[in-house]
Amino acid sequence: MSPTTSAMREMVKTNARELFRDGKTAFFTVLFPLLFLGMFLGLGVLTAGGTYQIAVAPSPRQEALLDNLNQVEGFHAEVWKGAKTPSTEDLAGYDALVRVTDQEASAVIDPSRFGVLSGLRSALADSGVDEALMDFRTPDGGAPFDPLKAALPTGLLMSLMSTAFFGTATPLIALRTRGTLRLLGTTPLSRLTFVIAQAPVRLALVVVQLVTLGTVAVAMDFVPLADTLRLMGTGLLGALMLFAFGYLIAARMRNAEVVNGLLGILMPVLLFFSGLFLPLSMLPSALTTISELLPTTYLVDALNHDVNEAAATHSLTFDWAVLLAATALFGGLAARLFRWDQGEDR
Repeated sequence: MSPTTSAMREMVKTNARELFRDGKTAFFTVLFPLLFLGMFLGLGVLTAGGTYQIAVAPSPRQEALLDNLNQVEGFHAEVWKGAKTPSTEDLAGYDALVRVTDQEASAVIDPSRFGVLSGLRSALADSGVDEALMDFRTPDGGAPFDPLKAALPTGLLMSLMSTAFFGTATPLIALRTRGTLRLLGTTPLSRLTFVIAQAPVRLALVVVQLVTLGTVAVAMDFVPLADTLRLMGTGLLGALMLFAFGYLIAARMRNAEVVNGLLGILMPVLLFFSGLFLPLSMLPSALTTISELLPTTYLVDALNHDVNEAAATHSLTFDWAVLLAATALFGGLAARLFRWDQGEDR
């Protein structure tokens, strides 16, 4: 075994131990994203129960749709029997009004009854409607809150940012604070070997996060099994971009507590400006300009291609190109600026 290979193996083991030795780092890297995802999924499960009255607008496909809707537990669907179809502003006492035309479907939902969404989506899919052609609205024209669907991209981005920031930048800064990096700088160990040695355990965490997300997405009928590979590809590209940014943050910083505080503020800001909580079209033009400058916006847009295609605004190729460019930019700056210690130029 060559000295380089041996050094790499030992560094990988050391980095794995270092990552999980600190309880705070382990919590924010592993448990916090899972708790966040579980909170939204639990909310979705709790709100999915109950009894719902659903009206189906007359159409040639209404019989098949009625059968599929009435197979969902708690659903009572019937054809609208009025002289004319109720307007979208008045559900006439129903929890949802569904219209199907050709291969498209639209549903107006009582905003307080968003628990009906999961069953509606499943019944429409069983009726042959592609998810990209489903449109769900509230009577005022807004998008109904879907805790299950909101949980997936939000949970993944939280997971990736936690791993990149608290699981990458913070440990590196702590090593510099303790003087460990300065000691490593006096050895033949190269910066490249040191950085690469940190990748295996962190990539393993990302793979676990992506597999968990993909499993939930398939189980909830949000993503076909055949599309999960593309979702994994987007997640890996996003992880590489965020890791590069994490290394850039850690390139010179010395105070881990200050950086943790700044990152704690940065994460919700990125989530907000990336279009997770509000569609970018609803933001003022000045804020939209800021959003368009953030690579996380394009990561969310790329995730939407698989999780919520109707919300995507750019092509997947364009989103991936932006993520690759941001990775190269952050990684190049991190490599140029990284120092074992202040004043050490090797």
